[in-house]
Formats: sequence, structure tokens, C-alpha cells
Amino acid sequence: MNPQQPFQPSGPVEHPRHQGFSHQGAPIEITYTCDGDTARRLNRGAALVTWRLPAKWGFLLAIPAFLLFRGTISILSDGGEAVLGEMARAFLLVLAFELVVVTVITGIQLARVNPKFTAVAGPGHRMSVRYTGDTMHLWQTSGQVSNRYADIKRVLTQDDVVFVQPNRTEGFVLPRELVPDAALARLRGAAA
Repeated sequence: MNPQQPFQPSGPVEHPRHQGFSHQGAPIEITYTCDGDTARRLNRGAALVTWRLPAKWGFLLAIPAFLLFRGTISILSDGGEAVLGEMARAFLLVLAFELVVVTVITGIQLARVNPKFTAVAGPGHRMSVRYTGDTMHLWQTSGQVSNRYADIKRVLTQDDVVFVQPNRTEGFVLPRELVPDAALARLRGAAA
């Protein structure tokens, strides 16, 4: 792990550079050189953060709830009686099956590094970020992306990575070295 600071982005700079993180408006600039473990860390963080996303849990619960509702309607339309205990048991069985499948998928994701992480965070690759007063600018081997803080709906820390989810995206993970506490406060302030 080799964080380096400060970082000079290519192109015009809108704000003067500051070494410290003394106030909210000062830009925060960081460059990080990935090591042999960075891609694996990002891969692990992305796999584990899935368990913390409400949308994923909503989807997992929606399937057995739909099947339960459909089964109840089918039983009642055939003139039978819906037995609450049997319906709850069926709901739990489907949910248990889903959890086993998700656990296996997570295990597979943890066992091998996704090539998309190796492409952007392989050994020697550089990642740079600049946090201005209202926007996060990220440079990596795949290109540049900018996200306004106001467009970020979720920020989660997972061990040594940070998950950032802008609106209408699946989100992305960054090494914790690229998100110092002052930057994390900016990101979380917008997501709150």
C-alpha cells in the first residue's frame, strides 16, 4: 500500500490546492498506487457489501412473498382454506433456499478476483481522487468519473474499502486509502 499525496490532475484546476483537510471547502487530493492485494480487497468488499444493501434484501424477500401470495390466492380460489403455519413454512423454505444460493455465489466471488477489479486495480496501477466542495472526481485506468455529492445515495465502509453508490447505479468500491475521514464525511453528509 503506497498512498501518495498530493495529486495533480490533468486539465484545469478550479480550486487552489491545499495540503491539509482544514475546512469543508478545501479540495482533498489523493493518489494511490495499487499493490498486489488491492484488486482482491476491492473484490472482497464488493462481494460482502451485497449483504448490506436494502434493495438486495427486498428482492430476496419479494420472491417468497410473491410465491406465498400466489399460493394463497390459488388455494382460496379452489375453495380451500389457507393454513397460516403451512404458508409461513413455505415462505421460510424459499427464503432459506435463496440465502443458500446467495451464500454460494458470495463464496465464489470471494474465491476468485473479478477481472474488472484487476483491470483497474492491478499492481502498479494508479488511482486518483479529488474531492472538491461539491463533487468527487475519480481517475483510474478505465477513465475518469465525476459524481456530485448530492447524487450519492449510499456510502458504506467495509473493512478496508469504501462502497459509494450514486443514484441510479449499482455503485463502486474504492480502497480506503482514497477516502480519508474528511472525504468520507463529505460523502456521507450528502448521502444522509
